[in-house]
Amino acid sequence: MGLISSSSASVPGGKSSSSGKSSSSDLSKLKPGDHIYRSIKGLSISFHHGIYVGDDRVIHLLGPSIIPTFYPICDTCGFTPDIGGCLVQTCLNCFLDGEKLEIMNYEEFDLFPLIPSLKPPYPAKQAQEVVDTAFTLLREGFGSYDLHSNNCEHFAAYCKTGHAISMQVESLKLNTCYIM
Repeated sequence: MGLISSSSASVPGGKSSSSGKSSSSDLSKLKPGDHIYRSIKGLSISFHHGIYVGDDRVIHLLGPSIIPTFYPICDTCGFTPDIGGCLVQTCLNCFLDGEKLEIMNYEEFDLFPLIPSLKPPYPAKQAQEVVDTAFTLLREGFGSYDLHSNNCEHFAAYCKTGHAISMQVESLKLNTCYIM
């Protein structure tokens, strides 16, 4: 399966993209076991990834909290953005942080269309296995956060396929720019 094959998604400017993402703020498409992501504020080519586990909850790996934010604790899930460097379960709104929801489409998307040498044949697991993996790792840990070898995308891809890989990191290693 190449992790992904082409799927058409609307992008800013009305152009079509075969990026494999589901360009969707339509939450009705969201299913437990989905690998989801969103832009990181102020970094238009960087994304935060997680696994949707159902009931408006997402498990995701946070990088270290560098600057205290002093945001209030979320009334829905109890999350505070001052937590960092660990796996957390939050509500979908906390995960999105005001950004647009994107769903990684493992059935129709080629994970590395611009980097053919990085097309691993990693099929996506069944949804319940993805959710079970995310909860197991939430309990047991996924190791220390490392931007280059153990980030949120590594976590989400590991839950989804059993292989911890980050296309953002891999594209940087090849000195390319991969824009989803």
